[in-house]
Amino acid sequence: MKKFSIAFIVVMLFCFAPVLVYAGPLDAETAEQELGLSVTSGIDMSKETQSTFDDTKTIAGVANQGTAIEISVSTKDANGDLTESANFEIEVGASGIFSQTVELSLGENVVSIIASKEGCETVSGETIVKRRNITIKNELENTVSIPGSTRNLSLTM
Repeated sequence: MKKFSIAFIVVMLFCFAPVLVYAGPLDAETAEQELGLSVTSGIDMSKETQSTFDDTKTIAGVANQGTAIEISVSTKDANGDLTESANFEIEVGASGIFSQTVELSLGENVVSIIASKEGCETVSGETIVKRRNITIKNELENTVSIPGSTRNLSLTM
């Protein structure tokens, strides 16, 4: 009976003991957590497309020390072909903060961010920033649209 009780206890320990095994590559979310990467201002990497009237954007964020950040800006022509207009390489220092001001051309600008660190997977993201002409902004600020009417009233004097 004593042997049966001991065997029962051993079997129950094997059944209820937590066994964790992980085999396989890290996914992007885990890699982002491992690099500590987060873009905190300038652009929203969760959006596919965003618009601005500004001719520059300051992209800032945080990442673990030693993380290499590459920010590139490409412009799209009428045929949809990309031409790289700027490329910046930053290594995150002890503060864990990075910041880079990029110039935007009128039209579609493809901003891509690649982060990598030795021993970690590379993480990348891309968004399109559409820079609009400032005259559109001025027209929108100085015009009143009347619902149901095809006329717009200008507020400029």
